Amino acid sequence: MSLLVENLMSKPPLAIRADADYRTAFDIMRKCHVHHVPVVDAKGVVVDMLAERDLLLAATHYQNAPVEAQDVMHSSVVTAFEQTPLAHAARIMLAKKIGGLPVVDAKRRLLGMITETDVLRELVGLLGKGTAAPRKSTARKPAKRNAR
Repeated sequence: MSLLVENLMSKPPLAIRADADYRTAFDIMRKCHVHHVPVVDAKGVVVDMLAERDLLLAATHYQNAPVEAQDVMHSSVVTAFEQTPLAHAARIMLAKKIGGLPVVDAKRRLLGMITETDVLRELVGLLGKGTAAPRKSTARKPAKRNAR
């Protein structure tokens, strides 16, 4: 029995509509401490992915201009299914040099998100005591930062 994406994915997933202002996506990422946000249409179908680096580039280029997320997102998105083996999802992320995959159903509707952090957390658990490291709440709490 192999470990499946559905066992580790974050749900409910964060998402943004394609017609939302790109700064909204940036605000979501900052508040929720994530680096990728799937872009969905009105039916919840994944149409693309926004990465933090894309938004940082957009911010320097567009500054305060009203620009929709669809104008700064990638041209294609790689997804996984709930029944995708975790090892396969990890290989995809490594090969494509991406940090996360939206998890979709057969109609490409967003169900969750699997990230490199999810994979690493599971690996740490397997290397430790034979059980996975504790999952963080999907409520996304702010990270503690060390004072400098």
